[in-house]
Amino acid sequence: MIKDLCDAIDGIDKLIKVEVKGDGIIFEYDKMLDTYCPTNKEAKTRHQGQDGQCSGYRETVISAFIQLLETFKSNGDDENLKSNKLAQYGILLLSDKINQHPNVNSGISDIYSLIRGYKYWNNNYHNYIEQIENLMNMDTKDTSTFYNILKLLCDIYTAFDEDNLNCVTCLEKAKKFVKKFEELNDDSSITGNNSYSQILYYLSTDYNSFKSDCDGKCNNCSDIPSLPNIKAAQISGQDNSDGFVEISEATSSNSSIASKLIPALLIFSIPALLGIAYKTIFKRKTKKNKEENESIYMIQRVVIIPGRLIIIDIS
Repeated sequence: MIKDLCDAIDGIDKLIKVEVKGDGIIFEYDKMLDTYCPTNKEAKTRHQGQDGQCSGYRETVISAFIQLLETFKSNGDDENLKSNKLAQYGILLLSDKINQHPNVNSGISDIYSLIRGYKYWNNNYHNYIEQIENLMNMDTKDTSTFYNILKLLCDIYTAFDEDNLNCVTCLEKAKKFVKKFEELNDDSSITGNNSYSQILYYLSTDYNSFKSDCDGKCNNCSDIPSLPNIKAAQISGQDNSDGFVEISEATSSNSSIASKLIPALLIFSIPALLGIAYKTIFKRKTKKNKEENESIYMIQRVVIIPGRLIIIDIS
């Protein structure tokens, strides 16, 4: 169910914050993301049974991506994971987080290489790595645009619920969504890319589900705009009579993701340390990607507060 997915994306999105201050960049993340990081507390390779600790921004955002997919896996939503829709929406979240950090310019291919370079990730989350590999031809700038329209769609579902059936707010948000969708649909660089076209299809399917629900539940939905046909080559399956690209998709689970995610956030956010601790670390950091194999020195100030970790990079 798209509402459950939106709740999960919103919850995980809030676990990482980035802020530019002067010459430094501060990023703050919830310690629960350490659960999926490939390094241990000594910043060495993590082995089975050891606790993880994120070392750097890219590790943190990849862990957020894994957290999103693991949330749905724990709810028994394997069919939706296999459909590739959740992975693609997760990639949009991952790309948006990458673009929020001005010093991280890695594309999807670099992220894929980073994940493959860690034995812990490769051994435990191989299926997710394959999902990312299938999307390596996507540009993070474009995917951030898609993420923004996904957030618009989530806003529509948030505004539309069983207790609010007048659809006035939904209508305003729906018009914004359709306008953005049309802009993407008219861009040949978007519709000429199979991965982008597939995301457009998933977005249109979820929007049409909202429109159908709205038509059946409220009296003021006649003005809810319809989406245009997707201007895309056939991806898989066969074109239907309306000209849309038909892609097989598993039925979404109706179980509430939010009801399981939020308690988990509360449990893992219980602080291991009380008060505030400051520690300055002089750390030699080796860039792991193939294009940047030189070593640089970084000074980081780590600020630990209940349930959160703030890292200030001065470089």
